Amino acid sequence: MKARAAILAGALLLGGCYNRATELAELSRHHATAIGRVAALDCGNNGSWWYEFELQGKRRRGPAQDPAGCRQRKPGDRVTVYYSPADPEVHRAVAPAVAYEAEHGFHMPLWLWFGIGALALPLSAWMALQRSGGR
Repeated sequence: MKARAAILAGALLLGGCYNRATELAELSRHHATAIGRVAALDCGNNGSWWYEFELQGKRRRGPAQDPAGCRQRKPGDRVTVYYSPADPEVHRAVAPAVAYEAEHGFHMPLWLWFGIGALALPLSAWMALQRSGGR
């Protein structure tokens, strides 16, 4: 019974890590474009860079990753930003279909990595006690 509960809990936890990126699927179906600018570069960090654009009187900012083209960009360069007219907080500086392909699927959240690490030490200590007969 405990084994079934542990398997079910693990399946639920991992199932919760599946990101369907529904907002990006909607963005690929219905989007508008705006002109933005490269705000900052961090090409050494997997080609990360940030863009910003103004829409409806509000400055918006977002991250992008382009390991192949990051070094060709410089702050102030113009970029096309794709945004959702229904929800302008959803935006990307890459084509929505490309963003969807990159972001949907299985993603382990950062908190889960820390949780696994936090459990590893007590679990290994408990296993060592079990092997040494210290029940």
